[in-house]
Amino acid sequence: MKRRFGKIYDISAIIILSLILAVIVWLSSDGHIYFSLGSGYYEEAFTLEIRGGSRLLKRNIYYTLDGSEPTQEDCLYDKNTPILIDDATDNENRYAARTDVGVADLISATAYKAPDYKIDKCNIVRASIFDEEGNCLDSITGIYFVGFQDKSGYEEIYTASIVTDPDNLFDTEKGIYVKGSNEGSNYTKRGTDWEREAAITIFDSRQRQILEQECGIRIKGGVSRGLAQKSIRCYARDQYGGGNKFQVELFHKGQLPHRIVFYGGGNDYYCKVKDPMIHKLTENLNFATMRFMPCALFLNGEYWGIYYLSEEYDDAFISDHYGVKKKDVILIKSGVLKEGEYEDYEEYLEMKRFIAEEDMSLSGNYEAAGQMIDIDSFIDYYAMQIYIQRHEDWPSANYALWKTREDEGSEFGDGRWRWMLFDVNSGGMDSVEYDSLLEVLCDDEMFFSLYQNEEFRRQFAERILYIGKEVLNANNCGQFLEDYKKTMAAPLAESNRRFYPAVEAEDFDDYLERLTTFFENRYDAVWDFLVVNMGEEWLRQNGIQK
Repeated sequence: MKRRFGKIYDISAIIILSLILAVIVWLSSDGHIYFSLGSGYYEEAFTLEIRGGSRLLKRNIYYTLDGSEPTQEDCLYDKNTPILIDDATDNENRYAARTDVGVADLISATAYKAPDYKIDKCNIVRASIFDEEGNCLDSITGIYFVGFQDKSGYEEIYTASIVTDPDNLFDTEKGIYVKGSNEGSNYTKRGTDWEREAAITIFDSRQRQILEQECGIRIKGGVSRGLAQKSIRCYARDQYGGGNKFQVELFHKGQLPHRIVFYGGGNDYYCKVKDPMIHKLTENLNFATMRFMPCALFLNGEYWGIYYLSEEYDDAFISDHYGVKKKDVILIKSGVLKEGEYEDYEEYLEMKRFIAEEDMSLSGNYEAAGQMIDIDSFIDYYAMQIYIQRHEDWPSANYALWKTREDEGSEFGDGRWRWMLFDVNSGGMDSVEYDSLLEVLCDDEMFFSLYQNEEFRRQFAERILYIGKEVLNANNCGQFLEDYKKTMAAPLAESNRRFYPAVEAEDFDDYLERLTTFFENRYDAVWDFLVVNMGEEWLRQNGIQK
């Protein structure tokens, strides 16, 4: 009997302990809230409830609909009066009505004019729960697109939302998107002091949510920062929650990006085709390229035009893509040390000095150069840029290269410099006959010096003709541009209506036609300037044929 009562006692204790634990869990969830429906696309209007947060203790839930962080001075949620979520497009333009965000275009630098119609909008619901002392216990954000099945310009592309407190973007003192009251426009400022916390949500081309995460945002770009439609860089950081990677395999299977860029096209702002086309078609050459995915962006619930989701070069990108140690990565961008130490930059300068000043026609010097740089990467990179007639802000700027500090004994971790493609949106693909080779020989000391070596010259001629025949030939480029027109004509028409209303459909068609014509005729022009610069006899003797 004693043994029997002992079992009963043990079972009772377990039941009581379980009940106590359940009550603890129940009470601990008092500060958590959630929406009755998740972020996404809905065909019809609906009512949204905010649930949770009301256990034994009284908790107040407040919410906003303008992207601002809820405070106890905002709307108090009443569980008996759920929030009506309808197509928000008929709401007055708020952020899109501002005219202090930049210029209309880079060529004429004319003042930006806000849209004179109601732009598309989605619903942004932000809710927070507070305790009796006013401490915020939990915050949530919901993104709701209603009636978009009847709207044009969103088919076959991604959609994304960036939500942040409006002051982070538009306040004259701290807003990163406006001219502001600081010395120099706020949107020209860089660094962590001009990073703001935000929530990013991404839907794929089938309108399925694939990411919802807190992050940091900054304005990105050079001269293009002055445009009304600015590029935005997003940072995954531990301080925002979710770790230092975005929790989505957005660009490459098995890789979680550390940064995501909303790229506005730079100088190619109304067609936005040059970067995605060249990066895609040259991704198998011996230099780094990035992935670009078209996306309609909504900023605090308002349509902000067509962007490209893209990667960005940093030590994490290089480590992920090339299997090298992140801490050993050295990265130079437009002559500026982006990753590494001062001593690494000195090594970069010494490499440039040696190659530019020593006689590269001597085999010993050329072999030494080949131990410093990956000759194949250098040649492919320059051959491709010359083929597309890149000029103006290249090669003096808009270049990037990287290496590992030590020889790691791997294919790419051998301590040699390799090149990286970026920013091909201006100064190119517009003059078929232009002799880009001659310009680079005049403007780039490293290339000129290496060009004095016959082996380098032979390999360069072979690779630029290979690129013309197999990579950037008329068929490949023509097919890309044809597909681009089918997918992007409608989205870009809406985007240009929003930011560049002077651009018409004919301008878009003409732009693509000019690019098509360029690549149809560029190979013959490239052969002609090889003959001029190298000599037809030399080409023939080295087995190089048109």
